[in-house]
Amino acid sequence: MNKVTLVKAPSHQYPLVVGASAHRDIVHWISQVGVEESTSIFMVTDENVAKTGYPQELKNLLEGAGYLATMAVVSAGDASKSLETAQQLYRSMLQVQIRRKDIVMAVGGGMVGDLAGFVAATYLRGLRFVQVPTTLLAHDSSIGGKVGVNLAEGKNLVGAFHQPILVLYDTGILSALPPREWTGGLAELIKHGLIGNPSLFADLMNNPCPSFPGPDRTTDLVTEAAQVKIAIIEQDERESGLRMVLNVGHTVGHAIEQQSGYTIHHGEAVAMGLAVESELSHQKGWLSTEDRDQIFAVLCSHELPNGKPDLPIQSILDTMDLDKKHEHASWTFALPYAIGDVRVVRGITKDEVVSAWKATPTWKAGKEQ
Repeated sequence: MNKVTLVKAPSHQYPLVVGASAHRDIVHWISQVGVEESTSIFMVTDENVAKTGYPQELKNLLEGAGYLATMAVVSAGDASKSLETAQQLYRSMLQVQIRRKDIVMAVGGGMVGDLAGFVAATYLRGLRFVQVPTTLLAHDSSIGGKVGVNLAEGKNLVGAFHQPILVLYDTGILSALPPREWTGGLAELIKHGLIGNPSLFADLMNNPCPSFPGPDRTTDLVTEAAQVKIAIIEQDERESGLRMVLNVGHTVGHAIEQQSGYTIHHGEAVAMGLAVESELSHQKGWLSTEDRDQIFAVLCSHELPNGKPDLPIQSILDTMDLDKKHEHASWTFALPYAIGDVRVVRGITKDEVVSAWKATPTWKAGKEQ
């Protein structure tokens, strides 16, 4: 049975539908959110997801119900999350005559969702947008309306806030995820427990799931984790304050991901970021030794890195300097104070980051593979 949560974002409300066979209800749900049968649906996916046949199955369901569906397939990998790829999609949409009443549908992981959402936000000054996540990691990125593309200088430096009209998440298809994709997504589940659901964090501590635990447990975990993010979005949709707590692990993590040339998976980089940022908070006297060690332990039990990569600290600092949260004189972090308590902290110095980096154990090369 599907679990349905209404996301009450200030700009508009939309359903999050999570279930073991949720994709079979795609026609019902897009009809429920007001998409008429004459609407053209521009589907965006990547090569890896296209090979599974899942996007084609969705396309067949939509066309069988009278919708006009077109599919665009981009190269897999973060290199496609670019202005160049966005421009290619704009031109494809022009060729198939996508108009302002039509919708964009992202079928894929976080990269596809961010890219397609950015295209939807900017093509003809904004089209409606549907998220159909296909990775565990995308349970986070598909909710909340942050869409964008990368520049060579950093991740997500060009983007917009553009809420979807529907998030349809079939947990059954996650059984086919490669092991690395599954474990990478666990970093965001752990993050949400750390931010605002100590019971979820404790559940992951006591009953770790380093491999796919079945669609029903996955549905429960995803729904609980999503509730943390939804509660924050409903209070701060455009990241003016509170929503910044969702970036815990990401300030250092994004820099690690970029400096690795994206050879380190996003979830692995977030796990590394959580390790360094937990050490930073511990050194500041905010996070207890017990809670820091629990964070390290839950990462380890899910086969995630619980240390820093073997990368030069100066390259990390240079990349972090471009973070959107930072001020000119000092840096802004979301740091854990306790399990279930993450706060936005301003005034962090580079020397404090360097100290935490040095104190964090180095994750041995190859462990993240």
